[in-house]
Amino acid sequence: MKNQLPYCNTSEAIKGYGNSIIAKSEDNDCVVRSIASAFDIDYDNAHQFVADTFKRKPKKGTFGFVTGMNKIAKERTRIGRKCCNVMGKPMFEGSIFNSLDYNVIVKGKTVTRKMTVGTFAAKYPKGTYILTVRRHAFTIKDGIVIGNFEDSTKKRKIVECAWKVGS
Repeated sequence: MKNQLPYCNTSEAIKGYGNSIIAKSEDNDCVVRSIASAFDIDYDNAHQFVADTFKRKPKKGTFGFVTGMNKIAKERTRIGRKCCNVMGKPMFEGSIFNSLDYNVIVKGKTVTRKMTVGTFAAKYPKGTYILTVRRHAFTIKDGIVIGNFEDSTKKRKIVECAWKVGS
């Protein structure tokens, strides 16, 4: 398709995903898959990390992910051999949430826009990032989407939060 981002299948991008008994029985595990692919760790290890850190129950979504990831970034906690940094600027003074809004000039007036997945991928073509959109998380690694196939086609979804993963 012309109007989509490059996509990598989850079983190819995540270590141990194809052989994992846990992965075969899971639902709502987008956070587990994004942690595994972004930090280059085995799916089962990522599953255990998310269960321990975010109190995730099997086959249920991960609640408090944004707050937890911001804490992990602030404390420089290593996952595997990597840590992450929160992207964007605080929404207001003392806020734990950051905004990826940016300004553009339209007909001579400055307009604030929300960052979309397509804009994010164009602005940050290199590096590894975990993104959250409404009730969902996935990874973009060097411009390639790792998550659900739809994540690569829905480029107009608003990015709520992002973290840059590095050493």
